Formats: sequence, structure tokens, C-alpha cells
Amino acid sequence: MVETTAVKRPCHSLHTPQPPTYLPYDVIEEEILCRLPVKLLRQLCCVCKSWNTLISKDLKFTKKHLRMSTKNRYLITTRRWRGSKELTINSYPLDSIPFHSILTSNGTQLDYPQKVKELPYLDFPHFLTDCRYAFGYDPFIDNYKVIAVLSYVVPEKDQVCKGSEVKVYTLGTDSWKKIKDFPSSKAPHGRRGIFVNGTVNWLTYDDNSKNLSGIVSLHLGSESYQEIPLPDYKVNFNTLTLDVMRDCLCIFSQKSVESFIDVWLMKELLFPWFKIEYYVNKDSWVKLISVPHIGDSGYFSHLGGSGYFFTKILDISEDDNQVLLVFKELDKLKWVVYDCKNKTPVSSKIEDFCWVESNVYVEILIE
Repeated sequence: MVETTAVKRPCHSLHTPQPPTYLPYDVIEEEILCRLPVKLLRQLCCVCKSWNTLISKDLKFTKKHLRMSTKNRYLITTRRWRGSKELTINSYPLDSIPFHSILTSNGTQLDYPQKVKELPYLDFPHFLTDCRYAFGYDPFIDNYKVIAVLSYVVPEKDQVCKGSEVKVYTLGTDSWKKIKDFPSSKAPHGRRGIFVNGTVNWLTYDDNSKNLSGIVSLHLGSESYQEIPLPDYKVNFNTLTLDVMRDCLCIFSQKSVESFIDVWLMKELLFPWFKIEYYVNKDSWVKLISVPHIGDSGYFSHLGGSGYFFTKILDISEDDNQVLLVFKELDKLKWVVYDCKNKTPVSSKIEDFCWVESNVYVEILIE
């Protein structure tokens, strides 16, 4: 009789714990963390020292997160309800929900900013006639700048001479710096400069003719100016508005108050911040879509100010088929999603607020 020994083989059960899978640190950093929203990243700073250093101090990670954030856009609205003096700030995700969902939700209510930066005293010239401000990020020095365009007059015996000064404040410094004056015979039009990819841009009118004559672009890195021609409209226009859409410089033009709004994008050249000089011509503009005038036209007043209310385009879908806009109707403000393909509104919402300011933004780690 031969004696045998049975060897018990390991039994793999569904309940047997599997060995943990470890992700390389560079995969977590390069592929996961940089895609997370800012609020969650702030919370993850408490996980370990290495993550805290990466998220709060690593400039390379911050820049990569900013590049990834352009795919996660939000619509932020600041509004005042009729009969109230308080402002309400709400945020809506644009890339994860369709436009009509914005009209059926209240969004995320945001708190008022708690951090306030008091800027150094700005010395105004005598006989100041106008002051326009702008704010932008200078990628050359990884810092923010505030720009002030100061227009003034100098009375003389037989005439009044006009002039301008441009001053720049860089965050972290203790004073304003005077840079080269605004281009001769040009004056900024509109309440603010439009920041696009390392430049601040203003619609300008000719001091002599008082007609809109072009765009002046200030390169924040070199602090030099470039004049940009307007699109070739083919027809006379009544209203021009400079804005930003899809990270491009954008112009909304109307032949009359109640005519179609033409949307022009500068798609050919995205104002490369890494170039000190760049050239733009009329052919750089592309007419994207036309949206009909919807709602009332006329005079309105808000927050102690007044002006004319026009249809405002907030965002355009990636396929150019839908437009989210807001306008005035019967003394109230109305949200509408307009279908460009079928040329008809597809959804709308009326709210009893008397003033609204809306912009598209992305969350960033840069403070």
C-alpha cells in the first residue's frame, strides 16, 4: 500500500480579498487631479502634504488645470429682483447640461466674494472727462493687471485739446505705472475692456468724426498696442458690442435696434500671447450666425443708472444650432433658447428681476 499526501489547493472565492491596485503618482497627477473641479481640489489639499503642495503651490499643475478647465464652463449671473436691493449670484454648468435645463433650474447660489483687494491711490489728471478700467491675466509673469484709461481735456485760449493717460497696476506691487498713451485720435468706447488670451481690447471711435473706427488691443506682456480693423459688414450698422465668445474676440452688430444680430468671431487668430507682435486684417473675422431681435426696445433704468436695453447673447452651442439669450419683455427680463436651424424659440422663462449681468467663466486655482 502506497501512502499519498493530498495537497489542498487554494480556493479562489468571490469573497477572497484581492490585492490592492496602486496607481502611479504621475497618473494621479497628470490624468485625474487636473480634471477635478476647484472646490474638490481645495478639499483634497488635506489628504496629504504632497497633494497640498501640488494643488496649492505647483505652478505647472495650476497651468495644466487651467487648460483642462476650459472644457468645464459655467454661466454666472448677477441679478437684482424687483423690489429688492440685494444681488443674487447663481452659477449654471454649460457643458454638462443642455441650454433648456438652465431655464428649469435655479443653479447653484454663490456667496459674495469675501476677499477684497484695495488698490493704491490712482492720481487722476486735471479736467478728467472719462475713466475706463480693465482687468486681465499676464501669462508672461503669471500675474494679474488692472488697466485704467484716463481721458482728459486741456483748456487753451482758442481751443480745447484732448489727451489720455494709461496706467497699469500689477497685483502685489504698491503703485500704478504709467505706460504708453492710447493711440492718437482714438478713444475707448464701451464701459470696459475685453480680456482675451493675454490682451485687453476696446472698441474705439475717432475723436474727430465720433464714428466707431476699429479696435485697440493692449498686449499685457509687452504693454504695447495693436490696432485691429472691424469686420467687413457690407452694410451700415447702428449698434456694435465687443465681447468674448469661445475664447475668441467677438462682435455683435445690428443694422437697427430691431434688426437681426450678427455674431462675428475672430477665429483665424486667437491673439497668441507668446507673440509680441501680431497682424490681423478684416479677413480674420468670420460671421458665425444671425439671431433675430426678440423682445422690447427702449429705455430702462437700474441700480441708479439708465440706458437702452438690447437682446443679449449669453452663449452659443458648439454646433451653432442653439443660442441662449436674455432680453426685456413687458417690464420683465426673459430667458430664451433660440433654435437657429428652425428659426424659432424652443423654450423660455420669465423672471421678475429688473437687472441682470451674465458672463461665462471657468474655475481656476490661480489666486
